[in-house]
Amino acid sequence: MKTLLAACLMAGLLAACGEIPQDKPKSYAGRPDEKPYASDKFKGDKAKYEAALAERANYQNENARGQWK
Repeated sequence: MKTLLAACLMAGLLAACGEIPQDKPKSYAGRPDEKPYASDKFKGDKAKYEAALAERANYQNENARGQWK
């Protein structure tokens, strides 16, 4: 019984040694994100981009799709 208890204690102590260090996160080293409306399709026009998103959202509306136009 004592050897089982000692073995469990040693296993617990060894498991605590494997903790990952919790340093502060590193900064993002990738390239910076571009605005979604900066593409060739919208040429930087944010209003045109938002209008295209609103129109696309209308096609996902089941109530609007079910009616005859």
